[in-house]
Amino acid sequence: MRIAITGGIAEGKSTVLTFLADLGFHTESADRLARAVYAAKSAEIAEVLGVPAPPSREMVREALAQSRVRREINQITHPAILGALRAAPATFFEVPLLVEVCLQSEFDEIWVVTCGLEEQRRRLVGRLGSESEADSMLALQLPTRAKMAFADRIIRTNRPFEDVRNDVGSLAKFAR
Repeated sequence: MRIAITGGIAEGKSTVLTFLADLGFHTESADRLARAVYAAKSAEIAEVLGVPAPPSREMVREALAQSRVRREINQITHPAILGALRAAPATFFEVPLLVEVCLQSEFDEIWVVTCGLEEQRRRLVGRLGSESEADSMLALQLPTRAKMAFADRIIRTNRPFEDVRNDVGSLAKFAR
C-alpha cells in the first residue's frame, strides 16, 4: 500500500507524517528527496537562474514566482524526484505538489491534510514573520480545497494535537 499525504503549506503534512513514523510506518517526504535532487542538480539550476552555483534556497524560491523559470527548474528536477519517490520503500509519502504535478495514479490512496485557510495563513505568517510573504506564497499554490476532490481521506489539523494524532492512528490501521 502506498499512500500520499498532501495539502497546502503550513497545514500539518509533516506533523501527520511524523505521527505515522512514530507508529512504525516507513515514511518518505518528497521535499526531502527534492532537496537532494536540487543539490545534485545545482549547476543546472544555477544556469537557469543565471547565477553562480549553488544558488541559495531563497534565490530559488524567489525565482519560482516566475512561471518560465518554474517550468524550467521543474523540467530539471521533477523526473529525478519522481524516480526517487517510486524507488522509496515507504508506505506513506508526503507529496505537497501531488495534484499540481498529477501524481495521483502513483498512489493507492490520497490523504489531504487541511487546517482551513485562516489557520493556514496564521501558521505561515508565524513561520515566515511576514504577512506579505505568506500571502505571496499562498497565491502561488493550488488551494487545498481543490485538492480535496482527490481525497480518499481528509485529516483536519485545526483541532487539538492529540485529537489529530488519534485520528491519524485510526486511519493508519487500514494501511497495514
